[in-house]
Order: sequence, then C-alpha cells, then structure tokens
Amino acid sequence: MRERNLLLEEGERLRAEARARSVASVWPAYEKLTERYQELLPEVPVARCPFTDAPVWWPIDTAGLDGWFWEYPSGVRRHPRERPPSWVAMTGAMRLAEPVEHTPFAVAPGPGAPFVVPRLLGAAPEVRAVIAQVPVGRHTGWAISYFGRPAAGTRLVNLWGTGSYPVVEDGLWTGWEREESGVERYDFDLEPWVGTGALLWISPGDESATLREGVDGCPYLGLPGPRQFAVVERGQVRRTARLG
Repeated sequence: MRERNLLLEEGERLRAEARARSVASVWPAYEKLTERYQELLPEVPVARCPFTDAPVWWPIDTAGLDGWFWEYPSGVRRHPRERPPSWVAMTGAMRLAEPVEHTPFAVAPGPGAPFVVPRLLGAAPEVRAVIAQVPVGRHTGWAISYFGRPAAGTRLVNLWGTGSYPVVEDGLWTGWEREESGVERYDFDLEPWVGTGALLWISPGDESATLREGVDGCPYLGLPGPRQFAVVERGQVRRTARLG
C-alpha cells in the first residue's frame, strides 16, 4: 500500500510537470512508475466459469479509486494471467462511500447498483453471467462477468471502469472496440435472471469463488443505488445516463 501511494504521488507530480512546462523528458520516468504499479496490482476472484468451473482472478486496484487502474477511459492495467476460453466480458457497478477520493483524473466505476446487459445475456442460451462482490477501498464494487458463445456480431460491453472492451479471437486479445449504449439498455432487476439460472452468484468474501444458483439467499437482489453511471473527479461525483 505504501509503495503504491508513493508511486501515485510521484507519477502525478511528473504528469503535472509535463502539463505545466510541456516537458516530454519526464515520460520515461513516468512509464517506469506505471510499470511497477501494474506489477503491484493484486489479483482478486471475480468469477468462475459456469461451463468449465475454471476460476477467474483479475488484477484490480482494490485499495481505492485514486489508483491509475481506475483512470477513465483507459487506465493502467494488465491482463489476467489465465482466462477461460469461454470468458466473454466483464463489466461492473459500485456503491460509493463518502467522501470519495480526490482524483486528478476521471473515474467511471459504473452505476450504483449491479445490473445485467439483456442483449448479451438474452442473446443466446449459451451465455451465462456471474456476479461477485469486490471491495475497493471504502466502496462496494460488483463485477459482472459473461461466459459462453454470444451470437455472431453481438456487441459486447465495456470492461469495468473503461471506455472499451477487448476483442478476443482464438483465445488471443487482438484489439479493442467501444460500446456506447447507456443505462437504458441495462436491467437492474436481477431476480428473474437469477431465477432462471442465467445469472449465477458468488457470496461476498468467498475466496473460493464457489458458484451459487437460485434466488434463495442471493445478496444481490433489490439493492438500492443510483441507476446511472457515476463519474468521480477531484472529490466530486456526478451522475449520467451515458458516458461520453
């Protein structure tokens, strides 16, 4: 944590210097800081494939929203070491706790309650989703991952906290695309999806990432929270139905 904070402090100092004085020479030093930051990202359980039972651990900055991981639209991240071939996408939501971090950049951690994307989850019977709780500093995050075989040509959903999603071909990440739909195309009523088995869940704090089915005991149903995207910047939060 201490090393992370020192990296962020020095990195933001370099960026401020570059902006104020148009000093390009600081960027190599900044890039070294971001490389070390990437290495420090902890891998946390976000899902388990409903088809193969393979776990999904994702490198996420869980210390707080002031980390470069969360910088919107494209933060400092690294790919997970392993990802099941059935993995399709991962989006997310977050309940923010006040006061939010004073970030020098924009952060877009999602709506204030978990949701599913019907055009993905309902596009084909071979697609299922998994929701898991991911604490981020004082905030409560939810990762929603999709697995299976969407119909050809199906637009996916932006990776949690970013403005684009990875294009995967034959198991390889080949590029990025952008999904521009707003929250009007999301469904925050999770009970029908959980009831049919299309949406599975992992209990909060379960490091084994055991998949659970059915509405009985599901902690993600009917959660309160804004049904709009949050944009956090410099200690302020604004809400919007669509991210630009």
